[in-house]
Amino acid sequence: MARVPITVMGFRCDRCQHEWIPRPGATEEPRVCPACHSALWNQPDKKARMSYEDFRDKIADTLRQADKPLTWTEVRTEANLPQAFPNNQWVHRMESDIGLVRRRESDGIIHWLLKEATLGLGSTTSPETSNKTRSGARSK
Repeated sequence: MARVPITVMGFRCDRCQHEWIPRPGATEEPRVCPACHSALWNQPDKKARMSYEDFRDKIADTLRQADKPLTWTEVRTEANLPQAFPNNQWVHRMESDIGLVRRRESDGIIHWLLKEATLGLGSTTSPETSNKTRSGARSK
């Protein structure tokens, strides 16, 4: 018995990239993606997503150009970023990648700056270090 390749037409979701073969005898186009259940499975996203590298570079450039530490709102406005809040995973990655430091002031406002800029500010302790100090004993 000879073996031959057989090609079958299927579908691919533009949202989650899931691929599937339609049921036998199905003549209509699927209403939703079987994986992500999106009704817009055959329409590409209208806005392109920003990559981590682009986000990191915009943040680094903005903080290097600034003469002072900036709040997230100031960084977002200066860098023309679309998101209202930063992605926490990306922020933690930037702490090691570009030396991002977030400093909580006494009034509760968090300022962003680069580690190289902290050398001239006098205080070398990071806010995370000072916030995490607690006594080891618990009182009842």
